[in-house]
Amino acid sequence: MRKSISAAAIVFLIYGLANAQDLSSTLSKVGNQYAEAYVAPAVNAFGADINSGLFNTAKVGGILPFGLNLYVGVKAAASFIPSSDQSFGLSYLDTVAFNESYNGRTYTINVPTTFTVQNAPTIFGEKTDGQATFNVQKDTTITQNGFSHTFNLDSSATISTIPGLLKTTIAPIPIPQVGIGSVMGTDVFVRYLPKIKIGNYGSFQLLGYGIRHSVSQYIPLCPVDIAVQLGWQNLSIQDSTGSKVLKASAFAANLEVSKTFAILTVYAGLQTESSSVDINYNYLPPATSINPNPKPIPISFSLKGKNTFRELLGLNLGLGVLSVNVDYSLGAINVASAGIGVTI
Repeated sequence: MRKSISAAAIVFLIYGLANAQDLSSTLSKVGNQYAEAYVAPAVNAFGADINSGLFNTAKVGGILPFGLNLYVGVKAAASFIPSSDQSFGLSYLDTVAFNESYNGRTYTINVPTTFTVQNAPTIFGEKTDGQATFNVQKDTTITQNGFSHTFNLDSSATISTIPGLLKTTIAPIPIPQVGIGSVMGTDVFVRYLPKIKIGNYGSFQLLGYGIRHSVSQYIPLCPVDIAVQLGWQNLSIQDSTGSKVLKASAFAANLEVSKTFAILTVYAGLQTESSSVDINYNYLPPATSINPNPKPIPISFSLKGKNTFRELLGLNLGLGVLSVNVDYSLGAINVASAGIGVTI
């Protein structure tokens, strides 16, 4: 089983891993179903990270004329990888090639069979190969290209698959962010990374935007700031030929509340969210004596991130125009977030 794939490699590059170049060759040894289970934890971590750090106060408006304010900074989110996302078990269908002799000639027979994997490392798992066991039962008959073969005995074996690429419990990602407001109690934010080339792998770019509206402005003498916010983000990745191999999208809607004490702001929120990643690549079937030069087969699949809801609590320190914040959120994937920027 071989694949030409660069989509999932970019997921690793986003996290800045030095050995990202190994992922393409690693995944070339496994099939589609295995690749989905192997990469899924990175999709979960990415989705949780990108939906983090959307606010550091529920106050809308500032000290500039007409109540305007401007924030320019960098957010950094780090999701925590649970132990359940460091290994997986899976049963999947694939083929095993057997060489059989008949009338003085050797034939390659591709036999459909079920592979069973237990406690195999994911992308964030141990750097030891997973193991896949298959069994072809006695009396199984396969007919291919006019040649029929019946197995007289059970045929089983255990083969090595692929190792994890980074044994880690934390997956971080930095995101530049600009916010401006407010008009009638409403402000907006933009997250943007221009198209950035990644060595010989291709390029990626990020665009995110959101809108927030003050709720506390409608509540006379409200002791806290309250706001609601919506955010959308998209990441696209192209390979070295310009073909789009990965498209990621994320959405979040939250309710925010904060209270400021001198230079310290305590903020909290409830957030519903979603994220998904579409991956496209070419599958190259194994060469056989019957088909020594197989053609690549386009393959695509989509994965959704685990996080759908989170609770968060954070602190923001205002040091003049400098703003520094940290928060922690609880969800299917827990995330620590921090940010530093200039607020005027």
